[in-house]
Amino acid sequence: MASTVSAVSQVRLAALGGLGEIGLNCMLLECGAECLLIDAGVMFPEDRWLGVDVIIPEFAALAHGERRLLGVILTHAHEDHIGALPMLLRRFPMPVYGSELTLAFARRRLQERGGLADAQLTPIAPGKPLSLGPFEIEPLRVTHSTPDSLALAIDTPAGLIVHSGDFKIDDAPVDGVGFDRERFEELGRRGVAILLSDSTNVERAGRSPSESSLKPIIRELMSRTRGKFFLSSFSSHIHRIRQVAEVSRELGRAVVPLGRRIVESTRLGMEHGQIQLPPGTFIEQAEAEFLPADRLSFIASGSQGEPLSALVKIASDHHPRVRLDAGDTVVLSSRFIPGNERTINNLINHLYRRGADVYYDAVAPVHVSGHASRDELAELIRLTRPRHFVPIHGEYRHLSRHLSLAIECGVPERNCYLLENGETLVLGGARSHRGRGIETGRAMVTGGELSDLEMLRERRWLARDGTVIAVVVVAEDTGQIIGGPELISRGFVTGDGTSAELRRARAELQAHLAALGSGVGAEGAARLKDELSRGLSRFFAEEMDRRPAVVPCVIKV
Repeated sequence: MASTVSAVSQVRLAALGGLGEIGLNCMLLECGAECLLIDAGVMFPEDRWLGVDVIIPEFAALAHGERRLLGVILTHAHEDHIGALPMLLRRFPMPVYGSELTLAFARRRLQERGGLADAQLTPIAPGKPLSLGPFEIEPLRVTHSTPDSLALAIDTPAGLIVHSGDFKIDDAPVDGVGFDRERFEELGRRGVAILLSDSTNVERAGRSPSESSLKPIIRELMSRTRGKFFLSSFSSHIHRIRQVAEVSRELGRAVVPLGRRIVESTRLGMEHGQIQLPPGTFIEQAEAEFLPADRLSFIASGSQGEPLSALVKIASDHHPRVRLDAGDTVVLSSRFIPGNERTINNLINHLYRRGADVYYDAVAPVHVSGHASRDELAELIRLTRPRHFVPIHGEYRHLSRHLSLAIECGVPERNCYLLENGETLVLGGARSHRGRGIETGRAMVTGGELSDLEMLRERRWLARDGTVIAVVVVAEDTGQIIGGPELISRGFVTGDGTSAELRRARAELQAHLAALGSGVGAEGAARLKDELSRGLSRFFAEEMDRRPAVVPCVIKV
């Protein structure tokens, strides 16, 4: 079907992440050898106790062939869209484009990682098109839970591509900057070849409430709080920070930002005009010690139960300056990210133990989503009237339901594609077809450095089955065994070789080594390590149905 369309006029789309999961968003557009990326996000691991900070897309596909990387465009400032930028640029230096506020957050991430001070960050704005190779990009105003969020209208040789970014249609946004319905409708009349649309909230009927609808709720909770008022949300949620600060000022409370990223986001919000309040509205932690409890509001990090966050330290009574007392109010103003439920519930339990009044999404309307619900998703489809449709940003069930919605809204079923990471769609004029897949995967970041999934598998193995260290001493000149074996267990059975299981294992291993002869030769350390590992692994598997990691240690004296 695509054979009648030249390769130069074709555009291939592929996701490196974000299709089949929440987070990890990264979309690749290719026209010939010239490539454009949209977003570079992270995903937070479910097993945080395994030591992994974040998961990022595997960018190996960008190194294949003669690709010319024109740049990466950031739709907004959330971590699942900008968090992988330092690792991307370290491997593939390229220009970065985004709104002023989004770039301010991106610059902070790059500074935290170090070595990326020379990154080329170029601001873009609605009404100011940008040309990159064969792509003509027009930023579009959308409303989301962080300011200055953008959708993208990308003119290509294969037609007009509209990428929604994360959005909802908020008719009463906090900053007064609304969703640009008129421009989306104009693009629809002109002709949209394909719409790529956010699927996160497709399971929710109706429309997502306005961000500004939270302000009366915050005012009501704060006005009846006898002691200190705490609210925790994502650090990039500047509109929520702004609303808490405005209500606090109305009710005579000073506002204390808690947590490095909350402090930095508050500063960025003021610098970029998103938070405009008189001096004295925000105060330092040290100043708060001189004010009564009923004159204080705190905006704290930790809404997802992050172990080292300000709110978690306060809940466990480990914060150096701030205490939680009976009569205080704590509001968790964010959704529970899948995988974080256990840690958040533990946090809530600790808050209750301190005697606080705790409010969260399950018990009070203290959070509104920044993502479009079903009616808004249908409205975007009807505004843009796309010939083709691909749902993005969501787990497989979200993508599937969004695909069905597009068909209900009149997009021909043959032109609707449910893609997963690595699968490609080739556009050529009015036609489209699935193309050859590209390499995708996930990489882990631990302590700011990349690790592979093999390390995670090893950590899970160690966490599940533990380890046994087998120590043998041999004479260096003859290779004769003169000491051991001694067995040391960590996370497998209790005791350093004194448990009944390890005594049996040691006896079995001694018999096994005795069968080898008096020694293994001067050059036989490698063979001896192999025998130690095989002998113990076989014993634990056959006798105990366990498979700990066996670490052989041969000491020559």
